[in-house]
Amino acid sequence: MTDESLAEDRRRLLNTGYAVLNEKEFGFSLEGREHLRRKFFHDGVLRSYLGDLPADRKRARDVVRFEWHGDDVRLDEHDTITIENRGERPEPREYGRVRVLADPVFEQWIRSVLALVPVPWRDRRGTFGVNLFRTFTNVVTKPHQDGERIIFIYVLDKVGSGAETRLYETAEAAVPVCRSTLEPGDLLVFEDNRFWHNVTPLEPAPDGAARRDALVCTVNYEHTYPPREWRREF
Repeated sequence: MTDESLAEDRRRLLNTGYAVLNEKEFGFSLEGREHLRRKFFHDGVLRSYLGDLPADRKRARDVVRFEWHGDDVRLDEHDTITIENRGERPEPREYGRVRVLADPVFEQWIRSVLALVPVPWRDRRGTFGVNLFRTFTNVVTKPHQDGERIIFIYVLDKVGSGAETRLYETAEAAVPVCRSTLEPGDLLVFEDNRFWHNVTPLEPAPDGAARRDALVCTVNYEHTYPPREWRREF
């Protein structure tokens, strides 16, 4: 990725609130995607959880701290990955943790997508939530917001069709401002508080198979993991 193309992507995000990019446009690669798929998207990492919605999806999670120094970003594993007050579920939730920074390719992916964040959207330090999702039927259950600063959706693998991501200006809007069927290697970035997002169901291939592997990541607000609760200095 050139400095000029990166600046253009940031301007697009500032102007429209969202952008759809392929992996070459944000500095990643097919080889990197295949590495992440093989290493992390299997039953040794992903699990199903009682009460999860959609009920048949599998998942894993991590949380990474970041701190900006100009255009350089320092990364470290956060102390906890607990989710609270998200998806109309106020209770704390724990999922299987995978420490993604132990893998240099995963760290490279995080650095590549964080570089897209426009400077006016950046807090000097904060947390980056990493969710690994494997879905088979419904991807989500209804239009929603995650209550965080920025959302990244990156598809690594897909069997079947459908799964069109839609961004709406309000929860009641009938017409989306963005419709994008993300294919492997595609990334959607958007400002969470500006849109409600939804994904249509997966449609099986002729042999009946359907699967979508995706990273859904968030630049979090400070209150999600307040610095005062961090057990050590960053």
